[in-house]
Amino acid sequence: MSSEEMLYAQGAKIWIPHVEQVWESATLEESYRRGAGFLKICTESGSLKEVKLKADGSDLPPLRNPAILVGQNDLTTLSYLHEPGVLHNLRVRFCERQIIYTYCGIILVAINPYAEMPLYGPSIIRAYRGHAMGDLEPHIFALAEEAYTKLERENCNLSIIVSGESGAGKTVSAKYAMRYFAAVGGSESETQVERKVLASSPIMEAFGNAKTTRNDNSSRFGKFTKLLFRNQMGVMYLQGATMHTYLLEKSRVVYQAQGERNYHIFYQLCAARAKYPELVLDHQDKFQFLNMGCAPDIERVSDADQFNETVQAMTVLGFSIQQIADIVKILAGILHLGNIQVSKKFNEGTEEEDTDSCEIFHNDIHLQITGDLLRVSAEDLRRWLLMRKIESVNEYVLIPNSIEAAQAARDALAKHIYAKLFQYIVGVLNKSLNNGSKQCSFIGVLDIYGFETFEVNSFEQFCINYANEKLQQQFNQHVFKLEQEEYLKEGITWTMIDFYDNQPCIDLIESRLGVLDLLDEECRMPKGSDESWAGKLIGKCSKFPHFEKPRFGTTSFFIKHFSDTVEYDVNGFLEKNRDTVSKELTQVLSESNMSLVKQVMTLEEIDTLSVDTAKSSTLGGRVVISAGRKQVVPSKQHRKTVGSQFQESLASLISTLHATTPHYVRCIKPNDDKIAFKWETAKIIQQLRACGVLETVRISAAGFPSRWLYPDFYTRYQLLVFRSKLDKNDMKQSCQNIVMKWIQDEDKYRFGNTQIFFRAGQVAFLEQVRANLRKKYITIVQSVVRRFIYRRRFLRLQMVINGIQRHARGFLARQRVQKMREARAGLILSKYARGWLCRRRYLRLRHSIFGIQTYARGMMARSKFNAMRDHYRAVQIQRFVRGALARRAYQKRRRNIIICQAAIRRFLARRKFKRMKAEAKTISHMENKYMGLENKIISMQQRIDELNRDNSNLKHKTSEISVLKMKLELKKTLEGEFKNVKAACQDKDKLIEALNKQLEAERDEKMQLLEENGHAQEEWLSQKQTWRLENEELRRQIDEIIEMAKNAEVSQRTQEDRMLAEIDNRELNEAYQRAIKDKEVIETENYMLKEELSRLTAGSFSLHGRKASNASSQNEDDVGYASAKNTLDINRPPDLLSKNYSYNDSTSLVVKLRAILEEEKQKHKNLQEQYLKLASRHKPTEDSFRVSELEVENEKLRSEYDQLRTSIKHGVEINELNAQHAALQEEVRRRREECIQLKAVLLQQSQSIRSLEPESLQLRGNDVNELMEAFQSQKLINRQLESELKAITEEHNSRLMEMTQEIERLNNEKDELQKVIFESIDEFEEANVDTLKQNDRYLRRELQNAVAQYLVVQEELKLANAKLKAYRQDGGQLEHKLEEEMSRNKANGTSTDVGANVTKQKSQNPQGLMKFHSSDLDKILQRLLSALTPRTVVGLLPGFPAYLIFMCIRYTDLTNADDDVRELLSKFVIQIKKMHRTPHPIENRVIWLVNSITLLNLLKQYGDVEEYVKFNTEKQNQQQLKNFNLFEYRRVILDLIVNLYQALIMQIQGLLDPKIVPAILNNDEIQRGRQAHGMRSRATSIGAASSPEHGGGPAWKQLIGQLEHFYKQFQHFGLDNCYAEQIFHQLLYFICAVALNCLMLRGDICMWETGMIIRYNIGCIEDWVRSKKMSNDVLSPLAPLNQVSQLLQSRKSEQDVQTICDLCTSLSTAQVLKVMKSYKLDDYESEITNVFLEKLTKELNARQTQKSISDEFTIDQKFIQPFKVVFRYSDIKLEDIELPSHLNLDEFLTKI
Repeated sequence: MSSEEMLYAQGAKIWIPHVEQVWESATLEESYRRGAGFLKICTESGSLKEVKLKADGSDLPPLRNPAILVGQNDLTTLSYLHEPGVLHNLRVRFCERQIIYTYCGIILVAINPYAEMPLYGPSIIRAYRGHAMGDLEPHIFALAEEAYTKLERENCNLSIIVSGESGAGKTVSAKYAMRYFAAVGGSESETQVERKVLASSPIMEAFGNAKTTRNDNSSRFGKFTKLLFRNQMGVMYLQGATMHTYLLEKSRVVYQAQGERNYHIFYQLCAARAKYPELVLDHQDKFQFLNMGCAPDIERVSDADQFNETVQAMTVLGFSIQQIADIVKILAGILHLGNIQVSKKFNEGTEEEDTDSCEIFHNDIHLQITGDLLRVSAEDLRRWLLMRKIESVNEYVLIPNSIEAAQAARDALAKHIYAKLFQYIVGVLNKSLNNGSKQCSFIGVLDIYGFETFEVNSFEQFCINYANEKLQQQFNQHVFKLEQEEYLKEGITWTMIDFYDNQPCIDLIESRLGVLDLLDEECRMPKGSDESWAGKLIGKCSKFPHFEKPRFGTTSFFIKHFSDTVEYDVNGFLEKNRDTVSKELTQVLSESNMSLVKQVMTLEEIDTLSVDTAKSSTLGGRVVISAGRKQVVPSKQHRKTVGSQFQESLASLISTLHATTPHYVRCIKPNDDKIAFKWETAKIIQQLRACGVLETVRISAAGFPSRWLYPDFYTRYQLLVFRSKLDKNDMKQSCQNIVMKWIQDEDKYRFGNTQIFFRAGQVAFLEQVRANLRKKYITIVQSVVRRFIYRRRFLRLQMVINGIQRHARGFLARQRVQKMREARAGLILSKYARGWLCRRRYLRLRHSIFGIQTYARGMMARSKFNAMRDHYRAVQIQRFVRGALARRAYQKRRRNIIICQAAIRRFLARRKFKRMKAEAKTISHMENKYMGLENKIISMQQRIDELNRDNSNLKHKTSEISVLKMKLELKKTLEGEFKNVKAACQDKDKLIEALNKQLEAERDEKMQLLEENGHAQEEWLSQKQTWRLENEELRRQIDEIIEMAKNAEVSQRTQEDRMLAEIDNRELNEAYQRAIKDKEVIETENYMLKEELSRLTAGSFSLHGRKASNASSQNEDDVGYASAKNTLDINRPPDLLSKNYSYNDSTSLVVKLRAILEEEKQKHKNLQEQYLKLASRHKPTEDSFRVSELEVENEKLRSEYDQLRTSIKHGVEINELNAQHAALQEEVRRRREECIQLKAVLLQQSQSIRSLEPESLQLRGNDVNELMEAFQSQKLINRQLESELKAITEEHNSRLMEMTQEIERLNNEKDELQKVIFESIDEFEEANVDTLKQNDRYLRRELQNAVAQYLVVQEELKLANAKLKAYRQDGGQLEHKLEEEMSRNKANGTSTDVGANVTKQKSQNPQGLMKFHSSDLDKILQRLLSALTPRTVVGLLPGFPAYLIFMCIRYTDLTNADDDVRELLSKFVIQIKKMHRTPHPIENRVIWLVNSITLLNLLKQYGDVEEYVKFNTEKQNQQQLKNFNLFEYRRVILDLIVNLYQALIMQIQGLLDPKIVPAILNNDEIQRGRQAHGMRSRATSIGAASSPEHGGGPAWKQLIGQLEHFYKQFQHFGLDNCYAEQIFHQLLYFICAVALNCLMLRGDICMWETGMIIRYNIGCIEDWVRSKKMSNDVLSPLAPLNQVSQLLQSRKSEQDVQTICDLCTSLSTAQVLKVMKSYKLDDYESEITNVFLEKLTKELNARQTQKSISDEFTIDQKFIQPFKVVFRYSDIKLEDIELPSHLNLDEFLTKI
């Protein structure tokens, strides 16, 4: 059977042509036989067809690639390299897997997805950094990394050529390539250079991109960006950039097709018109240059936001605010220029139209605005738009323009202005991007237009396609060169590969009498036209095979390009090639008053690329800007055309590309509708042909496209031969045996040095053979397995049946016996059941009868009760009713009786009235009536006389009042005059005062101050005397009132006391007796304490007495400085120490409390007297300072009196002055006393120090004995002072502790007293109220007195503590000065042998202190930090340097040396920061991480925070820091620990990074050196990494060995387990991130086998972690990797969607979908359907409703989890720490 018959067997899949889909898949229904004339096939749609064949089989349809090769990263690795295979591979990757990048040899094919893809973040950049091209998934970053690596390695120039048609994504690809270079050439956080490079994109897109029918952001110019790099220590850093542009489409400024837009910047400016009202802009539809395309907006794009981004980018790139404003004005001027209306002109006096001329009105608003914006003359602009100048021999002729000519001149001017402005912007960008330093190397990114063909193709399309022809020629030559170099490298025989050469097409365009040459010649003709040029083309170029003339007409021509035949319309070729603009109009603009317009119009176009080639140090853009010198305008005959300029620029570009190493990116546009992941086969196949992808495939197919490494080939196809032909030690020979057995034709393969080369189709043939063999072997295995399964099933069934029968028989027998038992039991049960039922029925009936009787009797009783109750209520109602009726009758009868009585009484009264009336009329009655009237009249007459006399007197006084009023008015006038005189006097006084001021200014300043001071003093004394008298009077009155109140209060109190004494006389007597006994006991104790204190004081001041150090040697618990424990053993009565001061009587408690307070007050007075005695030595020096202090105070008083005088002049109230003066006097007095005391102390200490200096030390003699005696006396004095200081310190500490304990006891007694008071109140609630009130008042008064005395004692205690602190400070300073004196003495005595016999003795009483000098700090830290080696640290206590530093800190705390502790900690922090910023071994970082944590814990443990000191022993509490609060330094050290941790993690991660991927994704135990099947390897980095280093075993063992090494280091250097677990938690996160990111970016290994490998390797790491007994939280970061391994090994059907969702809880939706879409199926796995992916996506998104759905499928490798520092208590005793001699610190540190 031939290979064709084997390949074209029944069921084989082939490709057949299709009208719409181009290619359609089909399956063979019958096997092919040589010589057959047809093939029976079945298409994918299900239709049966017959394909005709030639007899020799030369036209057999192309075969489909095997399933294992479908979706390959590289198209050239396909076995069948043909058009349908390439197309299908791209469709599978793009549509099914949504992968937009694919390799095709050296080409990167990028398909525009029209959707946002999470492929360009910083994590992706880091993932591709350092990986060779082909290691990971195809990506633009992989291509950029390949170029950057070559730049670093070879220091050569490179280029990336990005091409494709409009809308294919060229600009975006170039942008991301530059972003990658900016990131790896600088940093991921943009620096100034990278920010400028990236900021140039928005500017160029705004001014050079526009919306077309195919692309919303189409680049309408070519751009070649050179990223400049400099070499610094072997690393390439981005230095700058320069930009070159080609063929800007100027015609778009004045014309746009339907559905297209002008350049973006115009629409952005219109959207932001509110910011620039001076531009007089309107909506974009109002401008002629913007409304032609009728498509002003772009979906999902805001022009206003884009304008802000453009302006911001221009600011970044160095455009000033004025430049931006001028650029905006020029753009607005172009818009207004397009709106200038050119109208018809009529002959004068008639209505006949003048067709040879036109008219622009003077009042045209847009004309005026254009002139104002461009700062040109609007009249000159109008004139030269209407006229043109023609030069003759000796004169100029002005000819009017027609409407068409005027509009053409206007449009030409607009295009010219915009083109010049574009050149200017590019020039400014180049100046900003390039700093002018010397160029080292560059990477060029060419973003150029792809091959274009439209219905109407003009001059722009001709130039674009011409450029693509040149680039395709360069590409073909480079691809051919690389292909041949590969063959030479592998050392195989090869023949010259024929490839397509498009040189004939290029000759047609650029050769002599070619298209461009004829076009330039026609442009030089005075009357040249497009038609005449077309005729010349047809006549001259017909000899070229790539030229075709049209069938009809002469207005077009055809050129056969490498991708397609294009028809060009000749209309407009000449005008666009000439690119002429009126010289007069340019002159008008050159005379503008705007500097930018002048500068733009004088730009000269040059080819900067050729300049760069000739002079590498000259960098820049396309333009040369000259602001000072006017450029010479070339003549019309010598001016270059656009075509010739483009040809020269293209030639220089091609030469530049030839001088670099090119990389190619071919962008593909999948559809015209811009729909995401929509595939249009016809359009894509046309682009593949045009961009050279298929040409690359054809070149590869002509040679040996399929290439396999020997290990990969051996692993894949070892089953094709017998084991005797295989040798693992010689894989090359084994592979040769495999190939030669199945492929007989030697021309079909070649054996290279490292690879096997196959021609197209051979790998598919081997795959078919392998599939057949596997099918055969699998069939045999299946038959044996089925036989085994069915036999086992039969035996199991037979055994089961026998068992069932046996159990069934037994079951039936047992069932029969059970029935018999049940029958007998039923009879017995029925007997008892019937009896029970009868009894229950009887009992229920009896219970019912009893219940009925009960309810009946109750009902009868209730009815009887109700009847009796109703009868009673009726009787009561009757009673009340009868009473009411009786009362009503009584009231009625009584009312009637009263009425009768009233009538009778009225009758009698009337009768009596009549009788009295008759009597009144008699004379006797009248006489009696008027008998006293005469007396009244006489008295009234006397009263009238008196009133008349009074009236006369009042009249006299009234006359006097008028006289007084006159006098009063006179006095008022006098008073007004007096006020005027007084005002005049005041004015004169002011005048006199002004004159006096002038006079005083001339006097001496000192006399003026004295006179004013005396005057103010007299006024002050007089006023003060007045105030004193008033105050004495007020005080006397207040004293009288107080005395009266006291007398009343005393009387009341005496009465109350008497009553209280009468009530509680017996209780008070008893309490008084108990208080007397307690007082005697306390006095006895006080006497013992005094005796002990006097003995201690006498012993401490003795020179030969016991010192504190000797005392502490007897009592080991009291060690260390600042100890608060008393070293004396005072024998106190046990009954006093344990006595409970609780009394039943509240009054006795109050008396006892007052007595105790009095005793404590007396004790405190004694202590204060002792303090005064100690301080008395400073008094003799106080008087010596009083004179100087008084002089200073005199000056201060003089200045204050000046201020006082000033305030008096300004009218300050006297009360405020008095208060201010009193406060100032008090403050001055207090400060003067403080200064005197401080100076006295200072002088006393200085005198004592000077007295210690022997006169022998000041002499420079030879008397050794005198020096010896001075030195010994100095030592004796120092010891005496030191002993005194220690004794006083210990005495004060003991007294302070005792007083503190006494205060606590008093507080307890106070609480007990309150408790007793409240209990007594509760007990006597029923007692006499008056008695209780009296008791309460008495107790309250006593309590207030006790509290007042307590507060006084507490204040005195505070003062004593303050004095004690002051004495400590003084003692510390004195000791410090003594040490300096000793150091000076030692320095003076170095020339002799004075101290030769002095030896260092071991400290007998260690206090946990290290004494040092601040001048030695640098040496101490240098030996502790830099000179400390890991070998030395291993033998020391963990954190030993931290203990030493803390002991030094305690010494500074003892001496109260604030500057020393600051210097110590600051230098320590600086040294550690230097260490973690510079490269150091991991051991050193671990050591100082441990020491920093230890130091932080020590600062907390010996600080003043209750949370940390609660675990301390009493000795450790005594060793706490007393003078310093190092909270801020604790924060600094905590930050330092975090920085050390991060530096350590980053260094360890750098060591683990190369081991992770081989250890996790490649397991040497399962498969060594495995790589993707059929993948063409571009580098051997992975294979090399996967092999064990130096034969050290599998990669996973090396990784675990590395982790084991770090773990042992942590253990050796004493790192706590909690911190080690945090570090390993971070390292496992990093391992998971690196492995998972690599898996996500390598779709070729996403298979079931990889899941098994990952699970095995992760299990090994987990076992290691568990073996170290770490917590399970350390393994939590590996959860995503474990779930990925389970996902790869899980079933992938629609029924398993929910299972997969439940399985992947730690994976995001993007990660799960990425694995599913990249999963490679094995030969016999079910295909992953789109329905499954849709359901899975839906479920995963529903799972993340509560979370933010992210498209990122990678994990941030640089993320470092926060470091948690916990407090650990240290039980190590500071006093037990000794200084090792091998540290060489004995001369700097001394243990105290």
